[in-house]
Amino acid sequence: MIHLVQTAIRKTDAAFARVYLGLRGERNALVPFLFHSLFRNEHEIAQNLVDPLQETTVAQFRQFIEYYLSHGYTFVSPTEIASGLSSDRRYAVITFDDGYYNNFLALPVLEEFNVPAVFYISTNHVQQGKSYWWDALYRELAARGASAREQNEAAIEMKSLKTEAMEATLFERFGVDVLRPRGDIDRPMTPTELRQFASHPLVHIGNHTANHAILTNYPIDQVREQVIGAQQALQDMCGKSPISIAYPNGDYSDEVIQICREAGLTVGFTVRPEKASLEAGEMDLMRIGRFCPHAEEHMLTQCRTYRSDVQLYGFVRNTYVRIRRGGAAAVR
Repeated sequence: MIHLVQTAIRKTDAAFARVYLGLRGERNALVPFLFHSLFRNEHEIAQNLVDPLQETTVAQFRQFIEYYLSHGYTFVSPTEIASGLSSDRRYAVITFDDGYYNNFLALPVLEEFNVPAVFYISTNHVQQGKSYWWDALYRELAARGASAREQNEAAIEMKSLKTEAMEATLFERFGVDVLRPRGDIDRPMTPTELRQFASHPLVHIGNHTANHAILTNYPIDQVREQVIGAQQALQDMCGKSPISIAYPNGDYSDEVIQICREAGLTVGFTVRPEKASLEAGEMDLMRIGRFCPHAEEHMLTQCRTYRSDVQLYGFVRNTYVRIRRGGAAAVR
């Protein structure tokens, strides 16, 4: 039922966007985007090794960039956002969360169009070579015939825990090998690979906490450990500290933001699907939302929809999440 409502709202937004953009155009804004994994082709997707939150192929990623460039958008980095963006242009920012090895597939596309992207790294996963808990949960439940609804319910329940408790639950339920990556599709980068990746001129590295910690589940002293620990690990592995953070699961608080600022972070991304205003004083640099392209609609249709200044999906979705979880949040 929820999936049907979600689909209906997205179709409504897509239809409205076509009319709205034809009649009104669009205001200048920063439109942020969130990706996780990239796949070479449909065959890699069909192996079902990662949570199907997104199923973006390299070809679709190329379509996405080409579309926004053709509509007058300039792709920017966190450094450019922090420095201030002119209000007389339209901007986009590409972000990838987590630190999957498959993010290397983005590099030829970024080079083709000469656009930057920022990659938010969960440093413990890179240093320990462990799978991400959501992929392990999806893989194990799918193998046991769980429905999509059952998988979603299990993931929501896990998100109320610290990462350490999530992983302990997985060990107890599915065995000690549950966090062992199955191959290049689902594994994180290694420290050596991350250093090489971070040296690319179009790559910007960001903080995604030490252990993909949903920070509002942690006491303040542990929030500080997660944020500062990731800053130091990224300095050690990449030779530089990030200036931006993507809050895991999009969850943050005023206290979390203060700790991030103390750690030298000046830009923060949530997962609220919304544009960021370019009007003076209106863009809160520590609470920038992001649109998350998905697999249930053609990429170019989504690209057009995200340009619309009026969208129903974000409002309905965030209202549902607040009711369901009793606070601010969204997906990874």
